[in-house]
Amino acid sequence: QVVSDPARRVSPQQTVVVNRQVSMAALAPMTLLLFKPAGVTANASWLQKTVGLKATQPGIWGPERLAKLEMPLPLPTPASGLCIFSDDLGVLRHLEDRRSPMEEEWMATLEGPVSESTLRALQGPGLRASINRQTEALTVLRIAGKDLDGLDLGRWLDQQCPLKDLRRQRVGRLSLAPLEPGQWRQLEGFERF
Repeated sequence: QVVSDPARRVSPQQTVVVNRQVSMAALAPMTLLLFKPAGVTANASWLQKTVGLKATQPGIWGPERLAKLEMPLPLPTPASGLCIFSDDLGVLRHLEDRRSPMEEEWMATLEGPVSESTLRALQGPGLRASINRQTEALTVLRIAGKDLDGLDLGRWLDQQCPLKDLRRQRVGRLSLAPLEPGQWRQLEGFERF
């Protein structure tokens, strides 16, 4: 039985064999992109349930490795959309750099039509908003900007018109497509934020 956690009691009847060729440092960095549904709190336990355990690759996809992944751009519980978990120091540094924040794109669905003053209030340095789709019953806004806080954005929009849905569509160059709610994929080696 492969054991990768550091603290494990061993009985006198058991034999311990150490594979000296295995090293956690030898594992390639991992970044996962997930489509978090609204109302779900993104954390390590949700990640483990969503991704599941790859028993055929112990140590690579085990619960210990998934628990160590960090979420650089937290996604509020009421919002849905692109959620990132990584143990790649380069990716984490890039996404958490406050001097050069990553651009994010959000889609907000609001009840009823949106006033011109609300749309103008969403225009500013590093912030752009446009109407993606509008009917008498609802309006879908596309909002793109740097250093956006999804929780603050959702609260402000809800004060303007009742907010039905807020979804993070894109971070940098990577978008949510083709993932469906609850689905995930690993970042490919050629992909960059």
